[in-house]
Amino acid sequence: MYKDKKVLVFGLGRQGGGSGDAKWLKQHGAIVKISDKDLSLCPEGQTKDQIDWAEIIIKNPGVSDDHELILYAKSKGIPVFTSIALFVKNSPIKTIGVTGTRGKSTTVALITAILEKAYPGRILSGGNIPGTSCLSLFDQVEDKKYAVLELSSFQLHNFHDLQISPNYALLTNIYPDHLNRYPDMASYIRDKQAIYLYQKPGDYYFEYPKAQTVSDWETSLPGIHNRQNIAGAWSLLSHLGIAESTARQVVTEFSGLPFRLETIATIAGVTYINDTTATTPTAAAKALEAASAPTIWITGGDTKGLPFDQLLSEIERNPHLKKIVILGSKNIPAYTEALTQLTGDKILGTAPTMPDAVKLARDSAEPGDVILLSPGFASFDLFQNEFDRGRQFNQVVQSYAQN
Repeated sequence: MYKDKKVLVFGLGRQGGGSGDAKWLKQHGAIVKISDKDLSLCPEGQTKDQIDWAEIIIKNPGVSDDHELILYAKSKGIPVFTSIALFVKNSPIKTIGVTGTRGKSTTVALITAILEKAYPGRILSGGNIPGTSCLSLFDQVEDKKYAVLELSSFQLHNFHDLQISPNYALLTNIYPDHLNRYPDMASYIRDKQAIYLYQKPGDYYFEYPKAQTVSDWETSLPGIHNRQNIAGAWSLLSHLGIAESTARQVVTEFSGLPFRLETIATIAGVTYINDTTATTPTAAAKALEAASAPTIWITGGDTKGLPFDQLLSEIERNPHLKKIVILGSKNIPAYTEALTQLTGDKILGTAPTMPDAVKLARDSAEPGDVILLSPGFASFDLFQNEFDRGRQFNQVVQSYAQN
């Protein structure tokens, strides 16, 4: 399909998926160039000459469609695709897509684990997963039954152009997010809806049912939102004919994903929980809602232009919130001001680095307390991405464990 074609990989991405796509394209005979604004990755940056050279452009989903060079490419009639859209369009096996503001990763992991139990060695997983190439999925489809894909709104945007949707689609939920990229909520919602808008006869779409459908299932995952994740997964899996006993067994054994309300350690009676992927105020509110012990909460980051009224309401009524540490505050003045007015007596201070933030929390903690990193904001003020933020938290905690 790409042999001897001049393919420009436009944007390597903060998570490295673009470099994986470039490697796959070269292995399959394409003539590849890369384009990235990070000059350490591509010394020439991003230029019109690169566009003029290309026959096909593989665009990183993080690159906006209104980028001047993407608009230039389209004006010249050069096809612009995302790699995940190409996989869904051309996959020889059935695709299962999961999207939503929250719960995507956990739900994809649950669905994958349960299907793997039912069909050992025959399940693929991919999509919006750090460090993975979506094009490389083509090399893994032989003898597989399903490909389970986590799909972000940015990835789904290109689905409109190709008029494609996965064979089975699950929407977890929609809350305000990425309003620094989208002009309004309606645009954000429309990209989420691409997961089902172009389904064909025989395809199926699911929304989260009420969590009561799995209220008696045994799980170690905390919070009502995780019950909803389980219920959503089961709504789709039951349609695929998976035995309830199989699903229940896997859910019982499933310990969750890294960086999502993940318990890192308990040191001197204080438990450290990492929820760095809470990059929206709604996500942080859900984490606080799931708290069951006195909690010292680390919040803050870079704004995405999202409302935080729901988070303030949870803070005001939460019976477990003991103290607050603000990690970085220069880009969220309205939030920090509102937080100070609401609960100034609980704020321990503002920290410019992760070690400072964790130390502030630790110095105030007592046995039985929880120190919770659930920022509620993006990470790009101080960190490479939310995973870098989470790894730094873990490193600080692990240094305490070794002392």
